[in-house]
Amino acid sequence: MIDYFVEQDFLDAKKQRKKVLSIYFIVLAVYLVISVGLYIWYRTLPYHSPTITTVKLIHYPLTAIMTVFSFIYLGVPFKRVNRYYQLTKNMITGLKETSTGSFFEYDETLQDKDGVDFKSLVFIEWNKYKNDFFERKVLVFDEKPFPELKENQNVKYVTQGNVLVKYEILS
Repeated sequence: MIDYFVEQDFLDAKKQRKKVLSIYFIVLAVYLVISVGLYIWYRTLPYHSPTITTVKLIHYPLTAIMTVFSFIYLGVPFKRVNRYYQLTKNMITGLKETSTGSFFEYDETLQDKDGVDFKSLVFIEWNKYKNDFFERKVLVFDEKPFPELKENQNVKYVTQGNVLVKYEILS
């Protein structure tokens, strides 16, 4: 069988997640150091010092900028990277399902599953309960190229959560 999803994809996602979190924690550490410095400066000033206003004019906007940065950074880039990481982690540990179908077409329409973008392969499969054929869309990562399949080729494939893990061309 040809591996479409390899463990290296999970390791790359893990490394990317670690990098994104490291950037955030570095920015947070710089903010905390500056905040502690401003607090110490504020506490050492005399009671009615005019410099107190300067400390507040520096610290309040800095806190607002850090809050906005946290919401945006953790809400967009980290959220997408973390969802991709979780999905690849599940693809390693989750239950796999093996199916056989006749390849029908590539579907380049982007689909969102758990916050990750996918394209799909369309297979024609036999449903033994309904005694009829149906179309099954197997998801493939948007960043990866489609597997090279020809129309009406019989393919045995392994999926996890309807995402392609590996496949084998039968005829």
